Amino acid sequence: MRTKSGPIRPADLRPMPYGRASIRNVRDGIWEPLWGGRRALIDVFGSEIGIRDEHGDPLEGHDLLRDAIRDAALADELVLDGYVLPAPLRDTTGAEAVIGLDSVISVGEMSRQLLLGGGGRERREALEAAAARQVLVPSASASAFVAIDLLWLDGEPIIDVPLAERKRLLDGVLRETDVVRRTVAVRYPVETWYAQWRALGFREVAVKAANSRYTPGTPNGEWAIAFIPKR
Repeated sequence: MRTKSGPIRPADLRPMPYGRASIRNVRDGIWEPLWGGRRALIDVFGSEIGIRDEHGDPLEGHDLLRDAIRDAALADELVLDGYVLPAPLRDTTGAEAVIGLDSVISVGEMSRQLLLGGGGRERREALEAAAARQVLVPSASASAFVAIDLLWLDGEPIIDVPLAERKRLLDGVLRETDVVRRTVAVRYPVETWYAQWRALGFREVAVKAANSRYTPGTPNGEWAIAFIPKR
């Protein structure tokens, strides 16, 4: 793939913003909880781990997170789209979470929680209260990353690959750890997930066409955001 100035490079990539599309216009949608952290791209090139914000500017710090991503990467070159979360350490007492932070869990664990009722009413109510307070615990050593997309793989941009296939590739190149996760993504019907996501602090969902391409820095009309119904 080429840009006007030549072949696309990892540094050319920017997070794809959500436009004003209606979820009714998204065909064959993939549904994800909308994370409350900071949107970022993670560049993995061998042992070098870069973190860039939505404008492409480097983010400093997050040293332990960089180490965790280095260990979690199962390919030599990756560019990951996702969210950096200022998560408290697991042994931090009294620390509350911002939206979604307590749900930095694996896909399998979230599925088990859904089947088991999400840990009961008390857990759900506690998570709702924590999300409402949105108390941040700033700590560079406590960052987490939730990957939502894969844009580059071993020397090649894959932004023209359909989203569903990018998701499949992402599953195979990023190992989940305590602080590195892949977002949950489900197909319709999605109503059974709403209560679970709300209990974990989410208020919105992202809906993306399974066949959508990734357009760096520009909305393409195939990604939409909607509030999670309370019913």
